[in-house]
Amino acid sequence: MKYEKWIVLPKATDSEIAELGLGGVESTLLVHRGIYTEDDLDEFLSPTLSSVHDPFLLPDMSNSVDRLIQAVDSNETVGVFGDFDTDGISGTALLTRGLENLGLKVFPYVPHRVDEGHGISPQSLEFFSSQGVTLLITVDCGVTSIDEIQTALDMGIETIVTDHHTALDGMPHAIGIVNPSLPNSSYPFKYLTGVGTAFKVMQALYLRKKIELPDELYVYVTLGTISDVGLMRDENRYLVSKGMDVLRKSEFVSLDALIKVSNASKKNLSTQDMSFGIIPRINVAGRLDHAKLSLMLLLSSDKSEADRIAEELNEMNKKRQILTEKAMQEAEKQIKGDFKDGVPAIIFAGKSSWIPGILGLIAGRLAEEYHRPAIVASGDGEMFRASARSIPEFNMIEALDLCSDSFERYGGHPMAAGFTIKKDKLRDFRKAMSSVADELLSGLDVEPELTIEAEISPSWINSDSLSFLNALEPYGEQNKEPIFMTSSMNVVDAKRVGASKNHLKLTMEHQGRIYDSIAFRQGDRIDQCKGLVDVAYKPEMNYWNGKYNLQFIVSDFRPA
Repeated sequence: MKYEKWIVLPKATDSEIAELGLGGVESTLLVHRGIYTEDDLDEFLSPTLSSVHDPFLLPDMSNSVDRLIQAVDSNETVGVFGDFDTDGISGTALLTRGLENLGLKVFPYVPHRVDEGHGISPQSLEFFSSQGVTLLITVDCGVTSIDEIQTALDMGIETIVTDHHTALDGMPHAIGIVNPSLPNSSYPFKYLTGVGTAFKVMQALYLRKKIELPDELYVYVTLGTISDVGLMRDENRYLVSKGMDVLRKSEFVSLDALIKVSNASKKNLSTQDMSFGIIPRINVAGRLDHAKLSLMLLLSSDKSEADRIAEELNEMNKKRQILTEKAMQEAEKQIKGDFKDGVPAIIFAGKSSWIPGILGLIAGRLAEEYHRPAIVASGDGEMFRASARSIPEFNMIEALDLCSDSFERYGGHPMAAGFTIKKDKLRDFRKAMSSVADELLSGLDVEPELTIEAEISPSWINSDSLSFLNALEPYGEQNKEPIFMTSSMNVVDAKRVGASKNHLKLTMEHQGRIYDSIAFRQGDRIDQCKGLVDVAYKPEMNYWNGKYNLQFIVSDFRPA
């Protein structure tokens, strides 16, 4: 088994089923999402504008919009600075398009992951200054860039910060700091992403100018919200539902090109297609080279240019997959020595040749596989870079705070963080961080658990139930795609597939019917695939070569 424990959530009661007026499995899924009445159900399945809050409730929104209107009226040149991940890139595209649409001249900028790192860089300020920028707007960063924003001001550039990260003790000297997570924020929804916060600024500006928001802004906000694993409730759910709808129904040159190279179906595009097909291809430019290639694609309205860049990103993504697989094998070999007395409280891996852009992917895979926080580093010479990924039981950023003396710079969230560190401090840091992890995780049961929403017979899965599962979209945090289980399925055939033979393709039989299944990254479990097994899986319609087939995406299996 991949997971030590399978936890099957309780079924809906008879009275809950009667209240919702649906079948048992459907009602069970809804009750798990806090939906108990038909009214709750309507709002959940068809999120309305009532989920969208007044943008002027966000801190500093009014003076930020005043300053933007001044920029529009006096035809200023505006700079937009966003981070190099999909949240930052999509937010940069959103502000660029939103402001250009009002007649402004806009210079977008995303930094180079290795040469500039996170946050406003000196190189970007030089660039903005050379273009005659007088107003700068940040996306997904800026709340901690106190010195850089002062430098910009000294250069004659005023700044509006849009960010969703936690602030430090001091605040930058900006025209406005629009951030739902600030202590003084009275905004009713705290979980906007970086792009979501940037979207609210455009919403407020367009409201003030009494102009309707362009539909494409909803597509950008959807992209970043899914990629940043935004909470899929309330306002995020509305924004993503609307953006997915716009994307499925209208031409959107840049993303249409990516949908094509990732073999997804545009008219049935799902949040899973976005998470596993589109977003990795947008992220890859910043991982292997420079994120400006992805920004160029998102801002492109020329079909042949978009097709060319999408193809380039697709090739880069294949290269990234190969690099990640190789590094994962090296990491697995490396860490086995630390597992003599069982899995340690925290996992460390590193190699000078691993490129910085894949460190987070390796850390994420290790954290998922062993259900422990993981820190992965690379570097040559005096300075090393590291990415950290965590598990719900361990707040990574709080743990790094306890070791803050070790770093040149660091930052992040409870589940994901990063830092740079001098080579001669690595050993002491590792020792300190190990004892922090030992202390924080001691006495906790941190074995990996798989949460299963319902036990079903696969015969439940038909066009109606699949339509119902589609209606629960968009999936994300607090609305995870449901995992089902079926007991005693018979394995008819199992083979290893994929370039590195690390996936399992299974053919299974239940009550006389045959089902195709795929278990990603479980190829080494082929010997366990025989006889009768209990299977935990997600059903999906797989689109391949222009045809749809039902297949199960297997999370785990165990002897029946």
